[in-house]
Amino acid sequence: MGAGKVFCILGGILTLAATYFFSWANIGGLAYSNIYSFFMNIGLIFQTGEVIWIILAIVFLIFAASGVLILIGVKSRVPAIIGAIFVIGVSVYILLVLFINFDMVTEAFYLATFGEALVPGIIPFDVPLHLQAGVNVSLGLYLLLGGGVLGLIGGIMGSDDF
Repeated sequence: MGAGKVFCILGGILTLAATYFFSWANIGGLAYSNIYSFFMNIGLIFQTGEVIWIILAIVFLIFAASGVLILIGVKSRVPAIIGAIFVIGVSVYILLVLFINFDMVTEAFYLATFGEALVPGIIPFDVPLHLQAGVNVSLGLYLLLGGGVLGLIGGIMGSDDF
């Protein structure tokens, strides 16, 4: 098995785990940022009618499938690269929103991704790493970024055996 395939498999599994099982941030242990909260708030996002929020929703919908795209990259390079770019873009966006306040973009992010835990203490699994402006940045965000980088490396290397 080529190194590109290994990187795609590791990146895809890491991305899926970070997307669906870990939280990306939390506010005092009461509200968690994760993909499930986004799915629960998607109707509210489209009801607002704000263009930037609808663009954010479309990007997050594509991002929700990015882990699978990276895994498909075991057979073809293009899906791995596209999936990895979305994962890296969304994780960098989340980091920027948590560390820098962009009025409307920050408001859209908080509305879209923060909500109560699906199963308290289990899903999303929260490992807070550091506090930034009242928000605990969690391990899931860095796992997400790592999975995207591994997927991008695997996509660039390709699935050929050497």
